[in-house]
Amino acid sequence: MTHFFFPRHLSYRAVVFLMIMISSVPVMAQPDNSFERSARGRFLGLHQAVELALTTHPLLHEGTANLKASEARTEQARSLYYPQVYADVNTVAGAGRSNPRFLIGGGLLQENQTAFAGGVIANQRLFDFGYTQNLVESNQLAQRAQVEDVNARRAFIILNVQRSYLNSLKRRRLVQIAEETVRERGIIASQIEALHRQQLKSKLDFDLVHVELVNAESLLLRTQNDLKASFADLNRSIGFAGSEDYVLEDVSTEVRTPRALGDLISDSLSHPELKRAKEQTASADARMRAAKRQFLPTVSALVSGGTYEPFDPRQNQQTGGWWTAGALVSMPLFTGFLIDNQVSEARAQKEAADAASLNVEQALTQQVTTAYLETVTWAQQIKLAEEQVKTAQEALHLAKQRYKLGLGTVVEVTQSEVAVTGAQTKLADAQYDYKIAEVTLAYASRGASLYDSSLVSRRPPDNASGEEKVSPDFMRDRKY
Repeated sequence: MTHFFFPRHLSYRAVVFLMIMISSVPVMAQPDNSFERSARGRFLGLHQAVELALTTHPLLHEGTANLKASEARTEQARSLYYPQVYADVNTVAGAGRSNPRFLIGGGLLQENQTAFAGGVIANQRLFDFGYTQNLVESNQLAQRAQVEDVNARRAFIILNVQRSYLNSLKRRRLVQIAEETVRERGIIASQIEALHRQQLKSKLDFDLVHVELVNAESLLLRTQNDLKASFADLNRSIGFAGSEDYVLEDVSTEVRTPRALGDLISDSLSHPELKRAKEQTASADARMRAAKRQFLPTVSALVSGGTYEPFDPRQNQQTGGWWTAGALVSMPLFTGFLIDNQVSEARAQKEAADAASLNVEQALTQQVTTAYLETVTWAQQIKLAEEQVKTAQEALHLAKQRYKLGLGTVVEVTQSEVAVTGAQTKLADAQYDYKIAEVTLAYASRGASLYDSSLVSRRPPDNASGEEKVSPDFMRDRKY
């Protein structure tokens, strides 16, 4: 409601005359509606933003590709369970003799002759004292670690989208506060300008109000730019570049009582990041066992068959098909300390994985504790900020009444306006910083399960105004 301020010593005619004059004076500063027009972009709900991020974000694509590579490495290790079959076709001329297995006897000098030989050899590992078993187990555990890595990336992407979305909501609220401030100060400035023209108020009063109006307009420009920057951050968290303006849905800023800190820390032990670290530790341990098994013998079976044909018919030699079978026991005696250093490397990797797992566990505990304390702090700040807003609004109302009755100065009114704007800004900061701390706490304690329960829409999306919704098809054309 617009309040007009008149000194109480004015006569009734003067009051009527001033009312007519004020109604004919154009408002000095009206809020700029150009931003409202530009900000009405595509509608983007919170869950919709998360779904888009899980579809388009390159970080998740990278994790999925790494998982496929890990699965391939596991199958590579399993190949030792199967026969290794190779084919060989060769021809020689002169004093050498062809042998499909290339044994030493095949190189003995004999009478000049040209011959053709072709064959197949199969090598089956029979027993290697657990080397293959531990190698496969190591790769399987590494594959499971990669699965947890994908889950961790999903949780991290969801957290970033939620935090960016909440930050954009906060910036939008600050724009609304700045627009309301410009509107109120513009009205007051117009009233005082009219009184100044009638020489009922001094030029000083008008100048002071005008300065505060300019400050409010500067604040509005800054908050508008911050909102556009927050949209760019939101786009990046979804997985593509750009500064598209959105119509966002409201989320509840209700303060909820958090669970006990000890329970939250216990829940963090099932976080995907910690699961990944533990799987990597187990994988390193299995790889170290496999490296030690290389000192032991390997028992294999060999089967070979083929054909042998000389090109000189004068030679009285047996030709045609042939086959052979045998067993091989192989044991390394000296490898230039290759196996020793492989064991040392595996042991060091196991120690590094143990330390990394402990570091992740400690980091999650610290993150849960910090986020928990932040939620408690911001919840208290919200109560204080609500009281501060109420007090500032009462002070502004009183300052306007005093100025209307001629008991106060315009400085009291402008200072009260500044106090209201500051209190409303602090309340908005506290409310949305509380929500950001809440989703951070949910991420640190529960990982990927935070998506469905951490944020609750204040009202269902209203698309009656005709805003175009963002769809995955629209996002496919964006660069990311």
